Amino acid sequence: MSYWRSVLLVLAGACSYGVLSVIMKSAFSAGFTPVELSGGQLVFGTLIMSGVALFLSRQRFRLRHLLILLPSGLMMAGTSLFYHRAVSEIPASLAIVLLFQFTWIGVLIECIADRKWPGPEKWASLVLLGIGTVLASGLMESGLHDVSATGLIYGLLSGFTFAMVIFLSGRLAPDVNPYLRSAVSIGMAALCLSLVYPPTFLINGRLWDGLLPYALLVACFGSAIPILCLSIGVPRIGNGLATILSAAELPAVVLLSSLVLHEQISLYKWSGVLLILAAIAVPQIKWNRLVHPARKPHRHKM
Repeated sequence: MSYWRSVLLVLAGACSYGVLSVIMKSAFSAGFTPVELSGGQLVFGTLIMSGVALFLSRQRFRLRHLLILLPSGLMMAGTSLFYHRAVSEIPASLAIVLLFQFTWIGVLIECIADRKWPGPEKWASLVLLGIGTVLASGLMESGLHDVSATGLIYGLLSGFTFAMVIFLSGRLAPDVNPYLRSAVSIGMAALCLSLVYPPTFLINGRLWDGLLPYALLVACFGSAIPILCLSIGVPRIGNGLATILSAAELPAVVLLSSLVLHEQISLYKWSGVLLILAAIAVPQIKWNRLVHPARKPHRHKM
């Protein structure tokens, strides 16, 4: 797969997380809990990706895959649970800001793992992301009044675990078929979460009381699509760039809130969206060619 197709896949995965935020708002309004949504996301995500792997993966499942991909499953389970709990306790705009700490955390993790300091274009991108995130989230207008400390901790934990999901997507079992790798990773995440919060919604009737449509939607946009996109795209473009590209989630949230939920989006938020898009574009620019353009060879006249 080409470099630019991998970039588009990672962007698609990030935007699907933006769709997830809008679905979660509706699900919470309908009376469903973070644990039910997290469980539904991972259980049905496992079923969806297992079906995809069954038909599209030529590689066979091996028991060793469970052990290799266990860390990835743990981080996925943590991201799902921490973010759902954060959104239930603090404003969604603040929860997104805290989740977005994965940008600098992810770059820091890559620096430690590779023992290599990021280049100036990544630093510029991170600065733009930081400013754009604060503006696009609406914190300039809402402030931090009466914010739950527990919600803040959950939000920061979701940012750390999501940074680890991206990091591990590019490191663990790169030789395993991405369809199979995604199915096993999500399945391990579902198993880990079930040990802490058993999926009682499968037998207590909540599934048929309106949870099923939300569970299927969060499974598609919160597990199947993004994890598959990351599994295919991250190994080809690297963790640092994938972390920055994943910031496309927040512009997706703002756009969908405007188009689907008909929320009024302020000038602050739109300017934040533009800054984030600029931050995503910065690492893609070939700065050497702009500063030192290639000179065409002169033709000598006879």
